[in-house]
Amino acid sequence: MDVAWLASASGIPEADLRSVSEGAPPLASQLDALAPALGFHAADLYAIADVPVPAALTHGHPAAGSDIASLVRITMALPSDQRTCVHRLVDQLPREPRDRPWDLPRTDSQHDSGAGALLVNLLCGNRNLYSLSAAAKALALLTDGRVYLAASTIHGIGRGRVPLTPERVAGFATTLGISPGDLAAITSVELPQPSWPDDPLTAEMAQLLWNCRHLTAAQAEHAYDEVKSMLVAVPDDASSEEWNRVSRHQGRWWGAPRR
Repeated sequence: MDVAWLASASGIPEADLRSVSEGAPPLASQLDALAPALGFHAADLYAIADVPVPAALTHGHPAAGSDIASLVRITMALPSDQRTCVHRLVDQLPREPRDRPWDLPRTDSQHDSGAGALLVNLLCGNRNLYSLSAAAKALALLTDGRVYLAASTIHGIGRGRVPLTPERVAGFATTLGISPGDLAAITSVELPQPSWPDDPLTAEMAQLLWNCRHLTAAQAEHAYDEVKSMLVAVPDDASSEEWNRVSRHQGRWWGAPRR
């Protein structure tokens, strides 16, 4: 990317940007200005730059992750009008201040463990999943099973003990809603061309995952219960082309009609 163009897009003097590109530590104000110009969430750009995320941009609760992953799983099966209701429900829940900062789950620092720690920090911390099991579910859901990792494997990635493969980087990119090309450049992992096809539903769910980052455990449970109540009993003779089946309870499938 041309530095002169980026200076114009971000409002940061070109000389200052050249200093950063040559190794000078970025200032918080520079990251705030660069994020929209580069197409990143500000909190993600702080993490990518290995700069502590300001308190004003940190949210979340360690116990919320399981319900958030389940909420995304059900929402993916709903028709578009009901998915709109889910987005509205999440957006309208109040932002409640955290009583204390929460530590990320069992990762080393990015300085010590490199890109693997960064990706796990982005997914677990900046997406309010925290739980490695919840992160594994989110990866499997948004990649349609292409990246199906055990929680222990994600743990190993975060500690720098499990290598990042092109498929895994592509999976993290899809789940995080970050351009695969950008994440490939950040991690120095070359992705095959062409990469996975763009999927509007997956992109929508990545945005929902981001929007859930402010939910407390109680709010995530409430949202999950509300979304679960949108499911209806699937007719016994329903075809897979007409219905999405989500869960089976007491011998009956529950899901949503395709529209």
